[in-house]
Amino acid sequence: MELLLLMLFLVLFVPVAFMVALATWGALGVSSLRRANKVVPTRSAISAPLRWLWSPSPAAVLHRRLRSACALAGSVEGSLPRERWPRRRREPVNDGIVSLAQEVLQEAVALDHQLQSTSLLPRGVPRDQALSALDYQVRGLEDAARRVHQLATRRAQLARPAGPATLNLDERISAMEAALGELTPRPPAG
Repeated sequence: MELLLLMLFLVLFVPVAFMVALATWGALGVSSLRRANKVVPTRSAISAPLRWLWSPSPAAVLHRRLRSACALAGSVEGSLPRERWPRRRREPVNDGIVSLAQEVLQEAVALDHQLQSTSLLPRGVPRDQALSALDYQVRGLEDAARRVHQLATRRAQLARPAGPATLNLDERISAMEAALGELTPRPPAG
């Protein structure tokens, strides 16, 4: 009797547990893809269709370009919150470059909403015209993201101490030779 119960348990429980685990894994995978497909994953933006991850359609290409521009602008330190579940709201950042990066991200989310609305239009001239207008706006946003990133990179370079490590090899060798030249004893003035 115990063997029969054990067999019944194995026959019923193991496949059910496997199916539940498989469904959970699938749901987490889809959720992760949806989050990754958002223009700014930390913002509560509408998730774009998953087919836009690989689709060659003009709307999908524009969406991927927006995601790339946001990744560049989001790389500016402090523009995106790093905690997944912040316990309390942080004070607004008073840094000009970070504020610019956050504005780029906000504009990208707004453009993505427009892009998703435009993609629902019936195919034809109005949709193509709307997509080409959005293409122009995406180009401007990509340029803004690049410029903000360059500003942040330049500021980070200027913030580093100007020491021997920032000089190239030739300059470091010349500096070492000059320092050693100062240490060599000079003949007494006579």
